[in-house]
Amino acid sequence: MKNDKVYQSIVFKLIVAVVIIFISMLTITNYMINQKQIQMTEEMLYQIERYMPAYRNSVVVTVNNAHLQSTADFRIYSFVVTGLVIVIGSMIFAVIISKILAPLKSLQKNIAKIDIDKPETFSDNLLVEDGSSEIVDLSKSFNNLMDRIYKDYRRQKDFSANVAHELRTPVAIMKAQVDVFKRKNNDKYAQDFAEKIDDNLEKLKNLIESVLMFSKKQDLNISEVCVTSLIEEILFDLEDKIANKNIRIDFEKNDNLCLKTDDVLLQRLLFNIIENSVKYNINNGFIKIDTKKEENKLVIEVSDGGIGMSAEQKEKIFDLFYQADNSRHKEGFGIGLALSKQIADTLGARIVVKDNQPQGSKFLLIFPNS
Repeated sequence: MKNDKVYQSIVFKLIVAVVIIFISMLTITNYMINQKQIQMTEEMLYQIERYMPAYRNSVVVTVNNAHLQSTADFRIYSFVVTGLVIVIGSMIFAVIISKILAPLKSLQKNIAKIDIDKPETFSDNLLVEDGSSEIVDLSKSFNNLMDRIYKDYRRQKDFSANVAHELRTPVAIMKAQVDVFKRKNNDKYAQDFAEKIDDNLEKLKNLIESVLMFSKKQDLNISEVCVTSLIEEILFDLEDKIANKNIRIDFEKNDNLCLKTDDVLLQRLLFNIIENSVKYNINNGFIKIDTKKEENKLVIEVSDGGIGMSAEQKEKIFDLFYQADNSRHKEGFGIGLALSKQIADTLGARIVVKDNQPQGSKFLLIFPNS
């Protein structure tokens, strides 16, 4: 309701400004043209009196306004006056528009500065003191809304972080107990059962670590990172999963390719992307990893011949808890790629997903070249 009031107030002011300027332009134009017409008439009468001095009887002179207005001088004068009035009126209207909309522009700039992880950026930033009372009220409403959003946001993040932190210890204890159980029991059935429990505990551990990383603001520790070495470490960590599907890895090493960034966050980002390509690949599939420099950017491309994604899935793939196959029996919890997007944003990189021809998906990580 208040937004409608603000909108109606601004529209009303604009309409009033347009009407006033339009009437003023018409009045000024007509006045100046009439003055020119009177001047031309007086000059004509003066010329008649000048060349007819001896004529003593009364003379009736009829001035045809239409004929007068059709003269070249009058038409040029009318055109110039009309043009000047339009230009000046437009300038005045632009000034009025900018004056009316200036508080809204200030509000828009303040909103653009907001960082949800930095409450100091919007504590009082949205308040607009200059402007109409409606716009001031609107800015206060925005500020109150952002305050409520931030409190809910922090409450959810703190809750997630606390729960994940509390789960860390029991999961670690259970993993240790499973390891002890596997060492004490040589029975094949018991070993297989313990292995499945261990795998699920590992997934739960990774989920907890992802939630913790997703919940806290990352402080960057910038250093020179060799991208090739990092990818090799990740491929080594994923060796068993890659072997289980007999996936072919095509990775051309480029030892000279380095990046100034946070090595821990970059490692997690690349791990999530490559692991996703392994997870949703087909048996006897492939993964191709390319690293290259292009002008002022560094591009890491991870493509596979897996199951691929639809257009709708590509739009939602970076949403938290979204899984491309909409199936709960698959590995993962829908956090990895959402976390990857957050890390990419933190590192100032872009992450793009495309179709890989003839099938599969292609992820591009684009970093500004430092």
